Amino acid sequence: MARLTSLSAPLSLFGWLLVLLSLITTCASHKIPLPTTDDSNSHHARLIQTLGTVPQWPIDIHDLNHAINHGTDYIVRHCNEHGKFTYLADTADPSRYDDSVKYNMLRHSGAIYALGIANARRPNRQIVDAMQRAVDFLKRESMAPVMNTKLGTVKDGDGERLLAVWSSETISGQKGQPPTAKLGGAGLALIALTSLEAVRRRSTPLDDMRSLARFVLFMQNDDGGFVSKYVPRKGGMDHSFVSLYYPGEAALGLLSLYEIDPDPRWLKGAAKAISYLYNLRRDLPLDNIEPDHWALIATSKLLSIMDGRDHDDCSQRAAVDHATKVCQSMVLGPDQLLKNGGCLVGDHRTCPTSTRIEGYAASLTFLPNATVTDQALRKLVEYNMDAGVRYLLRAQRVADDLNEASRGMMVGSFPGVYPPETDRSKECTEVRIDYVQHALSAMIGYERERFHHGKVRVSMLYRVAEAIGWGLRRLVLTILALALAVGVMLFARPKAKKLH
Repeated sequence: MARLTSLSAPLSLFGWLLVLLSLITTCASHKIPLPTTDDSNSHHARLIQTLGTVPQWPIDIHDLNHAINHGTDYIVRHCNEHGKFTYLADTADPSRYDDSVKYNMLRHSGAIYALGIANARRPNRQIVDAMQRAVDFLKRESMAPVMNTKLGTVKDGDGERLLAVWSSETISGQKGQPPTAKLGGAGLALIALTSLEAVRRRSTPLDDMRSLARFVLFMQNDDGGFVSKYVPRKGGMDHSFVSLYYPGEAALGLLSLYEIDPDPRWLKGAAKAISYLYNLRRDLPLDNIEPDHWALIATSKLLSIMDGRDHDDCSQRAAVDHATKVCQSMVLGPDQLLKNGGCLVGDHRTCPTSTRIEGYAASLTFLPNATVTDQALRKLVEYNMDAGVRYLLRAQRVADDLNEASRGMMVGSFPGVYPPETDRSKECTEVRIDYVQHALSAMIGYERERFHHGKVRVSMLYRVAEAIGWGLRRLVLTILALALAVGVMLFARPKAKKLH
């Protein structure tokens, strides 16, 4: 009996350790739930019926976590001391591109946005410092007042100043390009600036962000649509180019500012933009609808702000119906996904796959509120996300994929095309900053919506492991080794003899 009593302490300790280890193992090997087949007889529902008979796309959350960390590290590592990102790189030949030649400020702002998402998931000083450098570069190199060659400084209808993000020959590397203020540049700049503002208050004067927002509204038409470019050399408003992606970027920028500066003008402008897209695409066939992931992200934020109420310029029903149709236009059936190897586009490009996953992740915040028929669409969206993320995990470059010259800088990157194709060798090794930015945003959105049901959850063990610079497995093994040592000591400790 005394022998059993002496064993109780170490056995109890080992029992708790086994429970802890089983929980860790369960978390690390958690698989995405498979779609069910209990929906209506719609077209998408019939596709759902086949999902149980085709291979699934299980995702290991531990692998996903590593991929997100590597992608984050890549963007941070490629933001230099001046705040400029490495715009183009090559996994086979690091010296292939001269990064001083070409740049894109819209993708620059997008990279800041992705870092903001990564930092919200797991706060890190290095991420925030990189965001700060990049925002400083954006302000220094591209943000300036709106000018007109005839009128001088341009102001809005209320006489307030306007700021824009300017693309020019100096920045873009496009010879002969006149200074151009793009609507998408202002929208994405607002997204980037508010992302940093969330972690570093007063990093940008509020009036500067308001001036960018006023420029967005200055470019908006009465029907909610926009003029895409402002070119002073052409007299101002340039109607020769129309981007159907800029309205979504502009709406998201306005909503991002509205969250920290609740001026009804920003919400009204965003609501009008989404309503415009709804009216524009309402009667279009699915094949003619753009895979507008920015509009889906903006719709998710708009519905959250509306909180169950309609806005005068956009009803909830219109917003959801538009987003549902965009999802319907993007989603692929199981046969096509198998043919593509999980890629969400037929030409095996990583970036369009990532942007679709970003849009899908945003849509999962409101698709449950869609009609019963559209619940079948939700399951197909989830199935597409599973396939797409599995594809991205294979496409991401790890140390074993790279030669010695590239290994230090290119780990965590995503090539433009995967798997490699002989006649597209350049695209198979080329890495642009937005390839990584969109993949990172996609994987984080996927993790949030598919594993954590819309909430960011990071285990305490992960936080401890990263805080001390260890991997999770190393930390767990160390805890087990210490526990074993304590158990042996307790078991081998001499027992005091009782006095008789």
